[in-house]
Amino acid sequence: MTDDAPPSWGVLSDMDGTLLDTENTWLRVVERFVDDHDGADAAGLAAASEGLDLDRAAALLRTRLGLDDTHEAVAHDLDRRALAAYAESVTWRPGAPELLRALVDAEVPLALVTSSPRHWVERFTRSVDLSAFRVSVTADDTTRTKPAPDPYLDGAAALGLDAGRCVVLEDSLVGAWSAVSAGCATVVVGDPDRSLPPGVHRVRSLNEVDVRMLRTIAHTP
Repeated sequence: MTDDAPPSWGVLSDMDGTLLDTENTWLRVVERFVDDHDGADAAGLAAASEGLDLDRAAALLRTRLGLDDTHEAVAHDLDRRALAAYAESVTWRPGAPELLRALVDAEVPLALVTSSPRHWVERFTRSVDLSAFRVSVTADDTTRTKPAPDPYLDGAAALGLDAGRCVVLEDSLVGAWSAVSAGCATVVVGDPDRSLPPGVHRVRSLNEVDVRMLRTIAHTP
């Protein structure tokens, strides 16, 4: 691909739990929040928060726990707790840095599409190199976050591509629905036994994913 030729396909990737080992940290933050507010089924509420942006998670917990605190106060507390937890360590998921390097070497354009706020992404760049991504779409950049299709539609548009020419890497059900609703081919990393939208490709680890596989899924010669 020359510098002036448009890309024929691209990759849009979720961040937490897909590329970075941060999802479990977030779930532990939610569990501790529930425990600190004398709530029951901390693990269940944490699971229900998987893939949600900060505002949606705050709304869920405020409702389910019957909290008197304002939505803004709950979101602020979760944000504070999460940043403190993330300060300890942010690391790659297995196979993630190798796949990103291979995609960059193959000149495949990349967009980061995450439900995390931009200041979390900026915090993570202190620990890991996210420069492979040409653009990033965060929870701050779209009116409707995952599972709405908007984040992935915006990510594709930022790369100058139709969503149907993009392959999405995801790990959550919320994210998978967002990607499928946007019209993207979708690869879900992780537990293969969960109920997922029809037509998605399942892998246990990014170690199973390479450029040739993604190009085939994108139906690109």
